[in-house]
Amino acid sequence: MWLINTSTMRLEHLLQPESVKYAILSHTWEDGEVSFQEFSNPTEVKEPKAGYAKIQKTCELAESEGLMYAWVDTCCIDKTSSAELTEAINSMFKWYKDAEVCYAFIADLPPGGDDDWLSGDQTYRWFTRGWTLQELIAPRQIRFYDAGWEFRGTKAALRNELSQVTGIDARVLGNSALLPQMPVARKMSWASRRQTTRMEDMAYCLLGIFDVHMPLIYGEGQRAFVRLQEEISKETNDLSLFAWTASDPSVKFRGILATSPSEFASCHGLMRYHNYLDPNPDFTMTNNGVKIEARVGNSLNHIKSQFEDILALECCRPRPGTGKAQLVGIYISKTALGWVRLDPGHLHTAGDMRVWTTGRKTIYIQKFLRDEQIQQISLGLESRMYVHYNLDGYRHAYAVQDIFSSPETLWFGTGHSGHFLTMESAAEAADHQTTIYPPFTAFQTFNLYHGDTHICQCLLICGLFTGCLAENRSLPVAVLYTDKDPCAKELFEVANSKTKREGRRWWVLSYFRRFLIENHAPGGQQPLTWEDVRTRVVEVLMPGIRTGITLSIGSLESLETATEDSTNCKDGLIREFGGMGVFFPWGKSSSYVLTIHFKRMVEVSHRSEFPLVAATGTFP
Repeated sequence: MWLINTSTMRLEHLLQPESVKYAILSHTWEDGEVSFQEFSNPTEVKEPKAGYAKIQKTCELAESEGLMYAWVDTCCIDKTSSAELTEAINSMFKWYKDAEVCYAFIADLPPGGDDDWLSGDQTYRWFTRGWTLQELIAPRQIRFYDAGWEFRGTKAALRNELSQVTGIDARVLGNSALLPQMPVARKMSWASRRQTTRMEDMAYCLLGIFDVHMPLIYGEGQRAFVRLQEEISKETNDLSLFAWTASDPSVKFRGILATSPSEFASCHGLMRYHNYLDPNPDFTMTNNGVKIEARVGNSLNHIKSQFEDILALECCRPRPGTGKAQLVGIYISKTALGWVRLDPGHLHTAGDMRVWTTGRKTIYIQKFLRDEQIQQISLGLESRMYVHYNLDGYRHAYAVQDIFSSPETLWFGTGHSGHFLTMESAAEAADHQTTIYPPFTAFQTFNLYHGDTHICQCLLICGLFTGCLAENRSLPVAVLYTDKDPCAKELFEVANSKTKREGRRWWVLSYFRRFLIENHAPGGQQPLTWEDVRTRVVEVLMPGIRTGITLSIGSLESLETATEDSTNCKDGLIREFGGMGVFFPWGKSSSYVLTIHFKRMVEVSHRSEFPLVAATGTFP
C-alpha cells in the first residue's frame, strides 16, 4: 500500500499498513487530478492542478492531527499496473475502514452555508457517485468539508440526515460491522441511484460492501455485474439477490440475475424472512443456470389477471399504508430452455405462506438471456399441445390420478390441465445449418378411478407428423390407449419402465413415434395421411364408461369461448371432410388442444364438439 508521508510529501510503500495510523481522502474526481507517476516525480507536478491542492490540504489536516501518513486514491495507486489496481480496488473498503479518519471533500458545497446543508433539495455530486458509497460506510470517523475546506460536520453527528439522503440504514452508518445482517437486495438499493464513469466500476465499487473479491476486466461491460452476483452467491444463500425489478415493462422474459444495481431501487425496505423450521436452501451457479431447492407456488398475477408460477424469495417488505409485512416472490415460467423469470418488471407479494404450501423442489433458472434466446422462448410458446381432462359432471365419482408426462422439459402444468411445447414455430424459424429440432413426440400416463376402485391405466401419445392434408406442414396426431387392450401391452411396459423413462427418454419417445407410424399407417408407410387417420374409431370402451379425445386448434381459453355450433375458432377455421373436421391454422405457428372426455355409456351420443384427428388403441 502506497502512503504519502505528510511531512515530506513523498510516497512510501508499506507492506503492513495496519501498523501505522493514516488519514484518507474521499472525494469526486475532477479535471486535473494528479496521477501516481506525476506525484512520484515532483518535477512533473504542476501546482495549479486542482488535484494537487486536495492532496496538499489532506496532508496538512492529517499532520495537524499528528498523523504521519495520508492516502489519496488519485496518486497512491499505480493504475498502469493491472495487478496493483486489482489489489487496490479489492482492498479499498478495508483501507477506508482501517483509516484513523476520513476527510470527505464535497467540491460543490459552497463555503459559509448553514449547518443543515443536508436538509435542502440540493443534491451534491459526492452522494451520487458509486465509489463514495463504500467511502461513506466503511470509515469509523468521517469529517465533511465544503469547497473552501471549511468543516461542515461529522458522520456521527449527521447520521440521521445522511440516512435520509442516501437510503442507507442509520445503524449501518454508525457501525459497518452490521453489513452482513442486511439483505443483499437492500444493500444493492443503496447503489441503485449512483453512477460511475466506467460501466464495470458499478460492480467493482460494491466489492467491499458485499465482502467479495474478483479480478477486474475492463471492457466486459454489464458482465462485471453478473460476475459480482455470482461471487455474492458463493458467500450467502440470501434469495433477495433475485428481488430486483426490470425498468423496461415491455420485457416479458429475463434470466434471474439483474443487469445493474438500478434494478434494486424498490428494495430499500426489504427484510429477511427467517423460518427457523425451514431455513433458506442453498443455491449455486452452474453452467445450466442457477440451481435452487426452492418453494414454487401458483397464484394470480394481478397485472395480467392469470395464474403464474411464483418462486418464494424468503424475504418480505412493508405493505404500503399498513406497515404489515408482505412475503415477496418472483414470477417464473418453465420453457424449453429451462426456467426463466417471467414479467420481470413486477414482484409478487403475499400476506402469508399459503401460496407456497407445497414442498421444495430443485429447479434450474437461466442466469441471463440473450436476445436470440428470448426470441426462441417466445416462438416456442407460440406452439403448444394443451392437454385437458374433462371430468365435468363426474368429479364426485371419477378421478384421474398419477399423471406422468414426458418429456418433462416440455411439459408445463398442474392438476388436470397443462400443455406440451411442440417447438413447431421455433423449428420453422431455426437456422437448420446450426440448430435442428427433433419432431415433437410426447406421452402421458394416468390412472382412472371410480371412488377407490381402479378402472384402468391410460396412455396418451401425441405428436406432430408431416403429410396430414398439407405438404410440408406438420399436423397433430393423438392416440389414446388403455391397459385393457392386449395389443397395447408392450406400450405400457415401455411407458411404465422407470429405467427406460429416466435413462433412455429419447429411446422411449422414438419407440412410441415409430409405433404410431407402423400401426396406424397402412403397411407402416410414412408419413401418416388424413385418410389413414380419419377412418379410425376414436373412442375407447371401458366397463361402464367411454373415454374419448377431441383435438382442436387454439388454446383452452379459445375453446371456452367457442359454442358447439361454431365453425370458427379464434386461431383457425374448421373445414369439413366427410363429416369430420380438421383445422387449418392462420399463419405458420399454431397451438392445439387435446381434451380427454369421460362419459357414462348411456349418455354417449353424437358429438358436436370440435372434431378429432386421432387413432384408436384397438387394432383391426
